[in-house]
Amino acid sequence: MNQKAHRGDVQPNLVKAAARQNAAQIATLVAERTALVTTQNSLTAQITAAEKEMAALDAEHATLVGQIDTVTMSLTKLESDKVTLTNAIAAANTELAILQGQRTSLVDQITPLQAQMTAAQSELAGLETQRDDAVSSLATTEADLAAAKVRFGEATAAATTAQNAVNAQVAAIGVATTELAGLVAEGDAAQALVDAAKKSLADARLALPGLETAAKTADADAAAATAAVVKAEENLRLAEQSVTTFTQQIGTIEGRLPVLKTEIAGLQGDITTKNAEIAAKQQEIAAATATPVADAAALRTQLGTLQAQLAAVNGNGTGPERRREELRAQITAMNAQIAAAEQQAATKTALITALNGDLTKLQGQLATLNSQLSAKQQESSNLQQQLPGLQTSLAAANAQVISASEALADAQAAETTADTALTDANAAVTAKKAEIAALEASLPGLTDGLEAAKAAISEKQGELKTLEDALPGLQATLTAANTAVTAESAEVTRLDGEVTRLVATLGALNTSITAAEATILALQTQLTPLQASLNTLNKQITEKEALLTTAKADLSAFDAKIVSESATLRTLESAKKVNRDAVAAQKAVVAGLQTQYAAVLDRIAAIDGTIALGGCLA
Repeated sequence: MNQKAHRGDVQPNLVKAAARQNAAQIATLVAERTALVTTQNSLTAQITAAEKEMAALDAEHATLVGQIDTVTMSLTKLESDKVTLTNAIAAANTELAILQGQRTSLVDQITPLQAQMTAAQSELAGLETQRDDAVSSLATTEADLAAAKVRFGEATAAATTAQNAVNAQVAAIGVATTELAGLVAEGDAAQALVDAAKKSLADARLALPGLETAAKTADADAAAATAAVVKAEENLRLAEQSVTTFTQQIGTIEGRLPVLKTEIAGLQGDITTKNAEIAAKQQEIAAATATPVADAAALRTQLGTLQAQLAAVNGNGTGPERRREELRAQITAMNAQIAAAEQQAATKTALITALNGDLTKLQGQLATLNSQLSAKQQESSNLQQQLPGLQTSLAAANAQVISASEALADAQAAETTADTALTDANAAVTAKKAEIAALEASLPGLTDGLEAAKAAISEKQGELKTLEDALPGLQATLTAANTAVTAESAEVTRLDGEVTRLVATLGALNTSITAAEATILALQTQLTPLQASLNTLNKQITEKEALLTTAKADLSAFDAKIVSESATLRTLESAKKVNRDAVAAQKAVVAGLQTQYAAVLDRIAAIDGTIALGGCLA
């Protein structure tokens, strides 16, 4: 309650007089208020700083709580993983013990088998030594036998040679006797041939002039016939050349016309297809042209209206500011619509331009196809007009070929007859001359042959006497060779018996070796799977031991991590307690400052009330 309300209405002059009287009091109060405001500002700064420090302590507390939760969860997981790993190590130790027991059992099975294997291999080595000795003895005996057989063969060969020499000598004597009789007969025949040759030579020389006259006549006839054939062949060649030329031209046209027909049909099909593509492209252009797009100009008009409305909004109150925000939002949306409309228009324009470009390209392709079609049709028409004339010329040329062929056949027949007559006449002359030459050439030979036959008879008689004189010496050589064969045959028989005995011994040793090898193979068959199993167990044990080593190392690592994480957790919890105490102390500081601040505010409010009453107490 102010003084006016407390005292009721007073005269204005009285109030002014009272104010003047309390001016000193008001000045004191103003000075006190100024000091209190300074204290208020100081307290405000202290409270703000204390609140910031308390906020930092709260943030630090939240961070510490998060870190403690993280470390607690990590520690819980580490302890769980340690339990799992400890259980795995125990299970691995159990499995390792089982594997080691299995390995011991396998070693107990393998050891006696290996001992048996060693004994069998020793026995086999002894048998192989005996076999080697037997093989060596057999090789020596077989070498002696081979040498004896060689000597026996040489003796047999010598005896055979001696026998063959005797036989050959006897046969040669028989042959020489027979040849002597033949030579005598040949001498008689040679005398008869000499007499006949002389008579035939005289007859041939008498007949030769008539045959030479007939050959000259036949040669003149053959030359005339050959000239006629050459002329007929040239006529036929020219006619056939015309036929070939016309046939090739007609074939070329007839081959080209179906190709042109196919090409024309293909071009017509391509034109039809191209027209369809042009029609389709025109439809696409029409569709693109008809596609509606937003009116950017109308949207810009609406945008101008909104911008004018925004410029017209006055005032700084909540209502005007909300209206401006609404208009700005509408302007932003309108700008987006205008951009979208312009993009649609640009896209439509680009599409229509591209489609028009495609249409121009298709129309150019159509013009090219039409030009190609006209050229092909003109070429086909020209070829069809040339074909009848060429066919008529071909028929005439074929008739010329038939006529020329008939003339050539007649000329060739005449030529053949003339050539045959000439050949026969020349052959007769040649044969007769050859006959004369042969008789002339053979006559000296026949005479020489007769003399040679006589000399051969005399020589053969001397040869026969020489053969008969050498026969007794050859027979003596044969007797000595047969004696040597008998002696070597006895030695071969003895050595062959020794080889038979050694082969039997070697067979028995080979049987024993086979049995020993079978024993070794049987033991190896038993040992192989056992050793394979032992190798597998050793590998499994090694792998299990390596896994245990790794697991124990991991367990030690887990223990180290748990110790480290536990230390970290204790450190964080200690920091959390310190932080909590600091927060409580800071809250007490802030509360004291706020209490002082409230007292200052109350005092300032009281001073303001007193000053408002003109220095009078309420």
